This record gives sequence, C-alpha cells and structure tokens, in this order.
Amino acid sequence: MIKLNYISHGPQVTGGYLHEKNLAEKLSKALAIELHELRQWQYFENLQAHVKLLHWAFKMSDAELNICVSRLALPSILKNIFSNRKTLVVWHYFDEKDKKSKFLKTYYQILIRISLFIPSKKLAFIAVAPYWKSYFEKEFKLKKVFYFPNLFQPNLYEKFIGSSKKKQIHLGQVSFKNSAELFYLAEQLFVRGYFCYFSTNDPKKVYESAYYKVIYFNNHDEYLQHMAESEYTLAMPAIEEGWNRIAHESLLVGTQVIGFNKGGLGDLLRGSNAFMIGSRPINNQIEHFKTREFGNNTMPPPTVVNAMYLILNQIQAPINRPFLDQFNDNKAPEFIAPICDWYST
Repeated sequence: MIKLNYISHGPQVTGGYLHEKNLAEKLSKALAIELHELRQWQYFENLQAHVKLLHWAFKMSDAELNICVSRLALPSILKNIFSNRKTLVVWHYFDEKDKKSKFLKTYYQILIRISLFIPSKKLAFIAVAPYWKSYFEKEFKLKKVFYFPNLFQPNLYEKFIGSSKKKQIHLGQVSFKNSAELFYLAEQLFVRGYFCYFSTNDPKKVYESAYYKVIYFNNHDEYLQHMAESEYTLAMPAIEEGWNRIAHESLLVGTQVIGFNKGGLGDLLRGSNAFMIGSRPINNQIEHFKTREFGNNTMPPPTVVNAMYLILNQIQAPINRPFLDQFNDNKAPEFIAPICDWYST
C-alpha cells in the first residue's frame, strides 16, 4: 500500500510539531494514502547523537512520500536520490545568529547545496510564513517552495474573547530563543506592580524568579484563559522565528501582542494589526515618558522603553480578525491542493 512517512524528532509537543503533524494528516487525507508518524522523542545535542539521529532518519525514509523536518532532511534526500520516492522538507526558519553547533551549520550548508541539484519533482520545501517562502526562494534559490501556515479552529478560542483583564503580562513561552530585553522588561514591569509570567509545555521548566514565574498549564483551556486575562502577550525573540504560535493564539483569544518585526513573526504582527517595537521611538511622547519613568537613572534599551510605553499607557489597537480568518483550519484544502498536484506529477 502507498504510504506517507512523517519523520521528526524532539522531546515535547511544540508549535512546530503541531504544524508538521497537521500538514501530514491533511496531505494523507487529500491523497488517500496511509500516514505513518515516526518520531524520535529523544532530543540529541552532541555530535555522536546527531549522527545516530541522521542514521535513524535514513532508515525511516522508505515511503513513496516522506515528510521530514529540515534537520532530518538530508538522509531522506540521499536515500531516495535514485528512486521514484519524493521528499517534502518542512523548514520553519533559518537564522545565522541561532546557537547552532558547527556540525549543524555545516549540515545546513550541505543540505542547501545538494538540494539545488535535485529535480523539483522529487524534492520540495514547506514554509510556514510568506517571509520564509520568499527567503528560501531568493536567498537559497530552492526550486520548489510551498506555503502551508499554522491553521487553527476558531471555536476553540472564541469563548475566551472578552475575558476580564488582570494586571498581568504574558511573556510568551520560555525558550532559549527569547531576547535579553524580555527579561529586562519583566523586571521593569514587576517593580510597577505587574505580574509577569512565561508559559511552558514542559513541567520540568516550572520556575519562579524575583520578577516572573514560569507556569506549566495542565490543559490548553487553562492556558488560553490565563492568556485571555492578560493585558498583553510579548513576542520578543532573539532570532528570526518561523512564526509564533503563542502570539497567534493570544490574538485569537483577544489579547493584543507586542513584538519584534522578525521573520514570520513580522508577517503575523503586521497582518493582525499588533504592535511592532524596534529601536525607533514609536511616537513623539517617548521622550517625555522616559523622563517621567526613569529620570536620570540608567535608560533601558529602546525596545524596552517602547514596550513599556504601550503597556503602562494601556494602548490598544483593534485586532484584524479578517486577517486571522485566513488561518482557519477549514482553509487547509487551499494550501494542500498545490502540494497534491506536485506529488501527483
């Protein structure tokens, strides 16, 4: 029987995993082929373990269609280079500033170079945001890149819209990708009476510092309710992210987002009418605000000042609901159709 293998890895259920799995399930259904999810739940961090992980991916890439994450793509491509099998690579983001090992940086360079020699009928890539589709096409010169976004079921979020707000700020998901400014901002907000918290999907990461908490939520509704009661959610990554599922869910429950214009996150913030903060003052009131809040004290980075101005003045903007409607799960056939055509060719 014709089958589709979804090959991935990682110790937790992440936004990336949910995106990849939804793609695999939708594609399997549209093509009427059997889906096999093959996931290595152990996350490898040293060179020897990376090699073992790649060897495992090589063995698993034996389906007529193999969906791989970028870190596992090369074994699938090489194994099937002389066969009729096809490989679909989900590549969420690429940032040179990401703290990748030398091995991984070399690996990605090899992946890009080899991909240029593989016919587009055998190899294609999936981007999660328009920014990354353009980036992979223009910077890497990849031959075939499809756009398949994060998709959501609105009914899971609508019941939280209109929740009463508390004096609390959601700092997003705790992650190595968070910028230093985010922690500085948490400190500044704490001394002004705000409760700041990170969310996490790993109970081992629960933590309480002097200025914020890391909270593990037992279920999705509890997490959404807490976020809906927050005045803002912050999305301030140190790198160019693929998208930002936390920020997207925040907007769906009616909580505005303040974040950086980086990677696919910028697509989300612009489209949804969220707040984008950078090094430039967001308006002509900033100088007065800095004098009032800090006087002659050490001045925080401009991004922190901009975010604080928005939060302390409770500035709001209407969320662009028609933009978010583009990501309704029922729109999946529109994004799946071109991928099905590619597979069937």
